[in-house]
Amino acid sequence: MGFKKTKVLLGVVLSGIFLLNGCASKSERSARESVKQELEKLQSSDSQLILNAIDSQELLPSSQDGDSSAEEISAIYSLFYKDFSFKIKKVRIDKDKGTGKAVTELTLLDACSLAKDYSKSLLEKQVELEADPEEVKFSLADSCLLLKELLEEKEYDTETSETEIPLKKEGDSWTVVHTEELDSLLTGNFASYMSDSRLLSPSEIVDAHFSAIKGFDSEQLNIYLSLDQLIDTDDSYRHSLAMAIGGQIHKAFDYEITGEEQKDSEAEVQVSITSPDFESILASYQQQLSQWVKTSESLSGGAQGRRDKERSLLLSAIENNQDKVSKDIGIHLYNDGINWKIQMDSNIAGAVFGDIPSAIDSVSQDVE
Repeated sequence: MGFKKTKVLLGVVLSGIFLLNGCASKSERSARESVKQELEKLQSSDSQLILNAIDSQELLPSSQDGDSSAEEISAIYSLFYKDFSFKIKKVRIDKDKGTGKAVTELTLLDACSLAKDYSKSLLEKQVELEADPEEVKFSLADSCLLLKELLEEKEYDTETSETEIPLKKEGDSWTVVHTEELDSLLTGNFASYMSDSRLLSPSEIVDAHFSAIKGFDSEQLNIYLSLDQLIDTDDSYRHSLAMAIGGQIHKAFDYEITGEEQKDSEAEVQVSITSPDFESILASYQQQLSQWVKTSESLSGGAQGRRDKERSLLLSAIENNQDKVSKDIGIHLYNDGINWKIQMDSNIAGAVFGDIPSAIDSVSQDVE
């Protein structure tokens, strides 16, 4: 009989404990549900719901740009959070103070990798615009489109972090308190990465510049390198010469980054640059000209005929050249607190041009 009484007494005690725990867990469940509902907004296909759950400026500063397509902006948010997940591990609340915290595991796209790709793409686009014949400016809408394309074309890994999400009691319900730290975490610290002056290394900065140049066609190279300013002659021949030189650089230009040294805000990147061998072009031109002047045609053509032939031979020597030359140079950069900047000098120009200015100078009297 005593044993049965003990069991009854124990049952009453346990019932009381469960009842008390039930009262406590009800409030915790309410807080947990508030966190769950808030984070589930980020998994929605509705961009407005996503915007209600984050500070949009942390992810897309250009989202307020009136020229941006609402559809493109919506796609950016959906793509960014397509692999987003969360796990609420523990909820702690203080009923008296009406505050609480939810220890939560957040899994988000690797925003650092995205920021690096985005920064490099923006830099390449900036270089491309310098070779744009229409001088079109890169708008905030273009930035949105570029970010959207990256999210569509590349698969990014995810990263998981743990944080304490602050809560406060409002009436009978709990709400998530959006601090700057939380908004930053919910966007993978994307804005912080984008504002980091050392997000891209000096080598990556050089690579972005040269990658853009390598993709230029003859007309873009003409504009970017001001090739039509190499010689003072009539417009038609000057353009033909510039396009021929641009074609040679387009065909031959290549680069390999071989090293990097950094010290404080200064850096040097070692690069091996391949470009057309303009010394070989000049030698070919002079050989052909030397052979031509010995012919009867050179005697009967007069001064104008000679100049026309010299122009024709120079164009031919440039267009038909197959020789290349490689040169190792050091490219100096400095960090201005925003990004690494290349210090342009004659070594860079000489490596890309392949010493064409001096080659052209030596024959300028022939073709002007």
